[in-house]
This record gives sequence, structure tokens and C-alpha cells, in this order.
Amino acid sequence: MCTVGGAPTGDLNFDDDRVKGKRYRCNECEEKFSHINPNRKPVCPSCESDNVTEI
Repeated sequence: MCTVGGAPTGDLNFDDDRVKGKRYRCNECEEKFSHINPNRKPVCPSCESDNVTEI
């Protein structure tokens, strides 16, 4: 592991309220999943379809 710049500082234990994803359902395979990154389009982890609906 690289330690250039020292160890991380601050609180690394996130509250559940701070790291909440949105829930989606795949319209292709009906898989339900969470998606956290608001900068990326949600993709089904099962079939990799981007045809999803927020639930």
C-alpha cells in the first residue's frame, strides 16, 4: 500500500444517512439494486442493462 502523503485523516466511519443510494429496478431482468454515484447512470449489476426505473 502506498503511504505517500501520510495516512488518511478525518472520520472514515460514514453514517448511513450520508451514503444512501437510490433504489432501482431493472426493466429487463427485474433485478432490484442500489446505486450511489449521482454522476453516473445506473446500470443493472445482473444483466448490465441501463433500462432501469427508480423505485
